[in-house]
Amino acid sequence: MNRLTRLLTTLLAGVAVFLSLGAWALSSPVGATPDEEFHLASIWCGSGPREGLCQPGSDARHWYVPKKAVDAPCYAFKPEKNASCQGSGFLDEGFKLEQTKHVNAGSTQYPSGFYYWMSQFAGDNIAVSTIIMRLVNAALFTVLLVGTWILLPRRLRMSLSAGIALTAVPLAMFLIPSVNPSSWSIISIAIMFPALLGFFAAKGWRSYALGGVSLLAALLGLGARGDSAAYAAVAVCAALVLSFRNERGFYLRALLPALIVVLAAFAFLGARQTSLAINGMGQTHSTMSTSELIVANLLSMPGLWSGVYGLGWQLGWLDTALHPVVWAFAIFCVLGVLFVALRWRGWRKLVALIGVGSAALLVPLYILVSSRVLVGYEVQPRYVLPLLILFVAVVLAPSEDPRGRDLGVSLSRAQIWSIAVLLTAANAVALYDNMHRYTGSGTLSLRGAVAWWWHATPSPLAVWLIGGAAFAAVMLAFALTAPGGRPSLRRRAVDDDRPASSAEPAAQPDALRESGVDTIPGTAAEIL
Repeated sequence: MNRLTRLLTTLLAGVAVFLSLGAWALSSPVGATPDEEFHLASIWCGSGPREGLCQPGSDARHWYVPKKAVDAPCYAFKPEKNASCQGSGFLDEGFKLEQTKHVNAGSTQYPSGFYYWMSQFAGDNIAVSTIIMRLVNAALFTVLLVGTWILLPRRLRMSLSAGIALTAVPLAMFLIPSVNPSSWSIISIAIMFPALLGFFAAKGWRSYALGGVSLLAALLGLGARGDSAAYAAVAVCAALVLSFRNERGFYLRALLPALIVVLAAFAFLGARQTSLAINGMGQTHSTMSTSELIVANLLSMPGLWSGVYGLGWQLGWLDTALHPVVWAFAIFCVLGVLFVALRWRGWRKLVALIGVGSAALLVPLYILVSSRVLVGYEVQPRYVLPLLILFVAVVLAPSEDPRGRDLGVSLSRAQIWSIAVLLTAANAVALYDNMHRYTGSGTLSLRGAVAWWWHATPSPLAVWLIGGAAFAAVMLAFALTAPGGRPSLRRRAVDDDRPASSAEPAAQPDALRESGVDTIPGTAAEIL
């Protein structure tokens, strides 16, 4: 397979990623993500006062924003009510302005970057503007994913692709193509960590390009949520540990991650979300002592992590139920990979995993305890999703072990294809469940006779078929390009008492292919 064919294959896979996210963008109405009336109002005021879109209110805290933005989530917390409650004229152009203080005026809570850039797409039709914003975020993720994939050394690609695939369904698929700042928070960590690994490992222009991608991804997170700043610092530390070399070149390159940490520190300390997390959120719900709260939350923390896959937590305003096969298939895949990775891979990997795992445990624990609540209140799975993406990516990532290069986790072809099939099924069911929540009966009927749907878009059935097929194509590309069933290259014995020099010569070609040094032309491993 020549280079042009490989590039076209990669670009087609990128188109499939965008189409699968685009289906999710259309699967729910305006206002479907948590607190979206706040985010919509903040977006329309993200560039300051604009005639007919956002006007100052009675004081600095109040602003006049589109009434449709305030009224959009009429179905929130009411799973029996579909999106038809928005009314027949909601999707039409034009709206009245209504005064509200539920807006991020003056960056009072969230960073302003996300709202400012999204406000460039705000117009007189709130439905059309929302769809455009969702598709823009889907395209942003797709471009960064494909670009990073092309730039990365081959041995680092598994950390990028599998790290995202194993944590995407259903919550990330729902949030990335949305107008919720969590979209950029997820994109930031998913791209930044693998790009940083590539920045240290690659040479020449590819290294500089990956450094630029890392910085851009970090800035996306810093401009979206305060907690993204803390997550960026954790990702930088993990990348430094796995990539460390006692060489002058490494220390010079480390200036870029150091800059990201400095920017993250300013962003973290300047966000009101930080003070809310430190001082506690909401009202006291529990009369337990602090020690009892710590123990109870530690025992319940897996319930928060599993919520990323829909177990115990629902989509939307936590009111969109999913069939159990969604979380069962997705959790089976990620736990299977984690179990395969459960072997000694050196101190670097251990330190990185302990650091990221501790953050995924201690950050939500601190917020829960300071807020005097138990798992199930205040802290939602979307807050810890970036850390879970990072944890899986670290598990799969190779490291520069001085005793012999650790090439990361290798899966068999059967394991890889099982992941592809199960995640494809889980995504299709989750996409249907999310659509059915808002469209009512007849979601997959040929006539598309549903209670709610967009104007001038394909029918719900067509969107579901396109989205499901596109995701299946992405999983096909993943299965064909993943380095499955290859033994790790090691310079010392790991599974027996023989010295590394006595390894059979036949193992050398596979090891070379896995390290990205060479490939046999025309094989799946050669595909970008």
